[in-house]
Amino acid sequence: MSGVAGQAGPRWERTVADYARDAYGLPWDRAPLRGSRDLLDIQGCLPAGFLVGCKAIRRGTSFGLKISEAMDQCDRALINLGKEHAKVNGRLHVTSAGIVPVQVMQRSGYPPGKAYVVTELDYFLDLAVKRQKWRDDE
Repeated sequence: MSGVAGQAGPRWERTVADYARDAYGLPWDRAPLRGSRDLLDIQGCLPAGFLVGCKAIRRGTSFGLKISEAMDQCDRALINLGKEHAKVNGRLHVTSAGIVPVQVMQRSGYPPGKAYVVTELDYFLDLAVKRQKWRDDE
């Protein structure tokens, strides 16, 4: 792997963190490498209830495979955060307890605000139920 290709991930992480801070005032920054205790790529987002990873997409990479790997990383990050997990129908299932893990998927040729943010349906629906409850309490 060339040095340029090896820098795509960290460069995309920096782009996402800078965009969140500069465009939206969020206190996000690139997270340090944590090895087996990985909590994804952006720090400062946990108080808002998110774990945020970033995936740079290189030409020739299967987008579907990249998303599947990214979602597996989300599950592992929740486990590292101390959330409960089990195997359901042979697949890992993690109870998010209000934390929504997402991956920001780069779109080649588009500005950062046009990137895709991907999560699993269960995590999204958990957030939707909580949001509905917040609205009902207003």
